[in-house]
Amino acid sequence: MSKLTCKGTTFRWTQEAETAFEKLKQALINTVTPVYPQPCQTFIVDTDASDVACGAVLSIMVEGFEPPVAFFLRVLNPAQRNYCPTRRELLAVVAALQHFRHYLLGANVDLRTDHHFLKWLRTFKRPEGILARWIETLAKFNYEVEHRPGRLHCNADAVSRPFCKQCFDKVQHIPWVDELQRADSITEPWSIQAIDILPEISDNELRQLQDDDSSIGPIKEMIVQGEAPTIDTLRSLPLEARKVWSLRPSVVIQNNLLVRKYEDRTQLVVPTSLRERLFSHVHGGPLAAHLGSQRTLAQLKQLYYWPGMGKDVENWCKQYQDCATSKGPPNRPHGKLTKVITGAPMDIVAIYISVTKEGHKYLLVATDYFTKWTDGYPLKDAEASSCMEELYNNFFARIGLARQLHSDRRPTLNQNWLHSCVNSLE
Repeated sequence: MSKLTCKGTTFRWTQEAETAFEKLKQALINTVTPVYPQPCQTFIVDTDASDVACGAVLSIMVEGFEPPVAFFLRVLNPAQRNYCPTRRELLAVVAALQHFRHYLLGANVDLRTDHHFLKWLRTFKRPEGILARWIETLAKFNYEVEHRPGRLHCNADAVSRPFCKQCFDKVQHIPWVDELQRADSITEPWSIQAIDILPEISDNELRQLQDDDSSIGPIKEMIVQGEAPTIDTLRSLPLEARKVWSLRPSVVIQNNLLVRKYEDRTQLVVPTSLRERLFSHVHGGPLAAHLGSQRTLAQLKQLYYWPGMGKDVENWCKQYQDCATSKGPPNRPHGKLTKVITGAPMDIVAIYISVTKEGHKYLLVATDYFTKWTDGYPLKDAEASSCMEELYNNFFARIGLARQLHSDRRPTLNQNWLHSCVNSLE
């Protein structure tokens, strides 16, 4: 049946395909029901490869039994069928782990194979070519290779072959597992385990940084003592400190830290020494997206505050090195072009002289703005007399005189040229 889906193959439903389809339906009816995976549990991956395909079975240990979680099958292309047995077995391992990566990343994996040579998968001496690339692909998984004799490796062997002589027409007795009951007991997320990230700065260090800050330290001390400062005392404080003091009563002490109550959230008043470092984490950290100044400011305002926050974020976004190196060159300003209004043919005629490479070096182009009629005349030189002669004998003589001439102010087409035109007409 897999051959019928290949590119360029004519779809013909034969008796052989009908028999395979009926066997597949019967196998799906009689197969063991897959179970749900559980977090914080070791996964078991059984892989095997034959001359035509490779397969794998993902399972877990439940009450002393190994019910399957998922199956994998991949038909080998003509080039892969020429691999040696070791490469085919290693291809089955790589393909299986990549297929089940959403289950296996961050979890312990018992990799079982009937090819004893793969036990030394991590101790290959100087791997080269495709073997080196495959081993590098497997480096992100936490796995242990275990050899399993072929007579016990029936589950993966059955997936990779049309039929297995060892387990064909045999029923595997696996006790029934109530998945609904097991699903109710699962309270943690599946697949990748949750990660607890420890803070870079402890609460005690943060309190010390606020106390040592010239803008936050005095305000924090005044709020703790509960004394109202005099006018002279406020004038002696930095401008940022006076700005923080003016936010009372929204600025309070919480867990010996100066915070700001803003709408329905609590914002930490960030000391000066941590502001740019905090911006770098939010704007260009591992989970950041290098957003613009407004979006970065909106993210920071969810949890943090300091005076002049918007201006600082805007300046840092402009100066951030990674963003500056990835941006293209600034757009050059275009000229202030305006639309030329004309109401009749030959109302305005545009004149332009371009330079060619061979033969006649110059080309005189004349265009009527209203009708868009364009003529070109080759010239050996760009003198005023030559331009006027061609323009008068070939353009004005056939179409008529123009009411206004429009040029690009080329030195040849200057006021002297215009006087030459008038003198020639006279």
